[in-house]
Amino acid sequence: MVLAMPRPQPHPKSGVFRTRVRVPRDLRQILGRLELVESLGTKDRTEAAKRHPEVLSRFLATLEAARAELGGKARHVTPREVAALAGLAYREAVQDAEARPGTREAREAELDGLLDRLTGPHGDSQEDLRTFVPAPADLDDARVFLRGHGIAADQDSVARMAEALWSSRQQAVHVALRRAAGDWSPDPDAARFPELPSPAPAATEIRSSPAAGRTAVVKTSDLLAAFARENPQVPKTLDKRAAALRGLEKAAGHDDAGRITKADVRAWKEARLAEGKALKTIADGIAMLRPVWAWGVDNGLVSANPFSGMAPKKAKGGPAARVPFDDQDAVVILTAARRAKGFLRWLPWVLALSGCRIEEACGAVREDVREVRGVWVLDVNPEREGRSLKTAQAQRLIPLHPALIAEGFLSHVQALKPGSPLFPDLPQGHYGGRGEVATKRQSRWVRGLGITDPKKAPAHSWRHLMAETLRFLRVPTEAADAILGHDNPTNAGAGYGAGWRNRPDELLVELAKVTLPAGLKT
Repeated sequence: MVLAMPRPQPHPKSGVFRTRVRVPRDLRQILGRLELVESLGTKDRTEAAKRHPEVLSRFLATLEAARAELGGKARHVTPREVAALAGLAYREAVQDAEARPGTREAREAELDGLLDRLTGPHGDSQEDLRTFVPAPADLDDARVFLRGHGIAADQDSVARMAEALWSSRQQAVHVALRRAAGDWSPDPDAARFPELPSPAPAATEIRSSPAAGRTAVVKTSDLLAAFARENPQVPKTLDKRAAALRGLEKAAGHDDAGRITKADVRAWKEARLAEGKALKTIADGIAMLRPVWAWGVDNGLVSANPFSGMAPKKAKGGPAARVPFDDQDAVVILTAARRAKGFLRWLPWVLALSGCRIEEACGAVREDVREVRGVWVLDVNPEREGRSLKTAQAQRLIPLHPALIAEGFLSHVQALKPGSPLFPDLPQGHYGGRGEVATKRQSRWVRGLGITDPKKAPAHSWRHLMAETLRFLRVPTEAADAILGHDNPTNAGAGYGAGWRNRPDELLVELAKVTLPAGLKT
């Protein structure tokens, strides 16, 4: 007997309605789950009833395709069909982008993540030689996408669908970038997708409704992907979350997000301790995954957050993990920089006399060195491609130290072409920024100068030195924070008015109190 079709159900905790369909027993091995479930994104019953049929239709098509696969009826999908299906994904992504354009920075990070998937030779002259090779997760996504349209596809068709989906997503992100920048002109490439004939309604029977209170089977990778779609982040952070996830899956022995328990997290911690990982490293890994599961709980995908309270407590006190350079170190590095070429000629001097982060200096372009209120500044802002500021407080105007100007830095800047990076010999790294390349190359260079103390970071110890110098020069805390781009949560008053960050003329008075080490020849 065929029972009534399932109705939208509210999540028992969040109240958000969901569509849930139990997977017949014989199809569970193919689909890898006990039921299909998707949030309808609303707590309003009437609105949920409007959204439910489209999701239910897709679920029924998925079951129909799985049954065809079970019967060995996977078929070849023509190139035109693949292009038309990719067009459906493209139009949905563009519709979402036009409703929520977001920021240019977030969309650029999204585009960088897609381009990082390309394999082959790098470099401007080699871009046409790079290709997208679908990973297993891409093939799984393509297979799920095809099933959602009632198609049981052969292996070759799945691979071509994965490539077409990647291409359509890249094109949609370019549209989103234009919308985020205020450009609402028509997309000239939208017409490249053919129309797909409407499929016949799925005829799969639903023999029972899901039992109340059952939790959907959600893969850990799917949970992370869903979290990332609603919480845009730089590709490097997403890679860190994915790496943490792989370690967790290995310790747990499965990838069912709803079955991850505190015992699994504890097993992961113990495995990492056995590998000799530091407590901070273990705590950072847990911190990478805690917000993913918290989001999953809020959205009804998992029932609990097993990472809550599981981070190991780091020992308080003890020696600092990083220490500043001393005067002798500064003399050695800055003297060697005078003999160096390319970015090594100027980057150490900029770091030494500004205290800025290496990513902030390497992400700058010629136009970021400019005059404000009669003072030459390094404008640290998030508007440049490949630059991601650590915090909102990192955006600031750092006055150029008189010693840096006397060294000839402005001549270097003014000799650059308009729009040129501050250090044009630095290539972009894997994640689009130049700082990651500079970090590795400068680190080898500094260690080669004989500064091998592991507590002295080749770039970051300049910030420690600047912070300590400003402290003992009795520079006002707010001024020191403005130079270094620090947030000071204990000083709520610092958030009122533009403050020191917008007054480089006043800030220069404080920064100029910092002097070069006595042993450095002028």
